[in-house]
Amino acid sequence: MTLSVALFLCPSALAQPDASELARVWTAHHATITQHTEAPILLSDEDFALVAAGGVAKRRLSQDGPDRAIGVAWTPHSRPAVWVAIIDDIHNTMVEGLTEHRLGSSESGGKLLYQRLDFPWPLNDRQWVIEIANDPPLAKATDGQVWSRHWALSPQKAPEVADPEALWAPTLDGGWLAIDVAEGTLIVYQARTTVGGVVPDGLVTSWAMSTLDEMLGNLFARAAEIPAHYTAEHDPIIGGDGTIISSFKAP
Repeated sequence: MTLSVALFLCPSALAQPDASELARVWTAHHATITQHTEAPILLSDEDFALVAAGGVAKRRLSQDGPDRAIGVAWTPHSRPAVWVAIIDDIHNTMVEGLTEHRLGSSESGGKLLYQRLDFPWPLNDRQWVIEIANDPPLAKATDGQVWSRHWALSPQKAPEVADPEALWAPTLDGGWLAIDVAEGTLIVYQARTTVGGVVPDGLVTSWAMSTLDEMLGNLFARAAEIPAHYTAEHDPIIGGDGTIISSFKAP
């Protein structure tokens, strides 16, 4: 497992929690989170120190198949605002070159999402459909303190929007954790992907690691816009605890 970090500007540096507070909250919920997730997310004191300094802590987790990219950061924006920014993905392209189309709900109640990632010539673009679902049992098991959203590859091919020249990715799964900490939100993102063809798995993971700063920076910038965007006219969005999000706290 390797570690790297990059610093980015938070909306309010004065609001940053200290490393001990981040570590205390994570430790309190870690065992329960592990019971509900397939990826063993292990964070160190060094990670929390970097996050407390306004950085993005990055970890590369070796597993069977492709490695998993993990990114951790904190924002003073409330968890509901960050959550809506995550779910309202059509309005915010978190990573450059990623195209998305909502496909509706799956038979099990999750959201189906088509995504296509631009690849440089002469490589073919990659595409996939993922099924995304929340985990209300985890929220309940942590007294509402941890919200989880996870996804996995769907066998659906979305012929109405699929690119006939793009290749279908054979492996893709991941998730978000949003945790209440110090009047703000600790975000843990994790994902692993195999895109097939001549592109090595290790190169894909390296690319994913390199996009964590951009993605989380865009997420937090979008969270600042959510209170004005998510009004009574907006379709209701369900939080990680299974209830409709109805209000936000200012950072």
